Amino acid sequence: ARRGSAASRRILIGLGWLVFALFLLLPLLIVVTQGLKNGLGAFFTAILEPDALSALKLTVIAVAISVPLNLVFGVSAAWCVSKYSFRGKSILVTLIDLPFSVSPVIAGLVYVLMFGAQGFFGPWLQDHDIQIVFA
Repeated sequence: ARRGSAASRRILIGLGWLVFALFLLLPLLIVVTQGLKNGLGAFFTAILEPDALSALKLTVIAVAISVPLNLVFGVSAAWCVSKYSFRGKSILVTLIDLPFSVSPVIAGLVYVLMFGAQGFFGPWLQDHDIQIVFA
């Protein structure tokens, strides 16, 4: 394999760091500065409100459930797909890759169209007194 010159490697690494800074660090810095614009007291007052604490609690619960499940099923699926050849393997790989190819906006719209009050399952959910958070 042919290696590029040191200058081209430095340029590419620099471009990578620039993209990292623009798309991750800069928005994070803006959020932090806006959050602390009125001082630490205002920040802690806002973060300690019952609604904020409830949102943080819900986030921690969702993470505590989803991360272990994703770890177990993700490692299991990766191991099976890489180790074995079986019927339906291509379908499984397609299902695994599907979230990477569908826009989150479109996925959200599908959920609203399916489970919203006017959606496909909406009347049935209302008849059975099942509430969906966004509906």
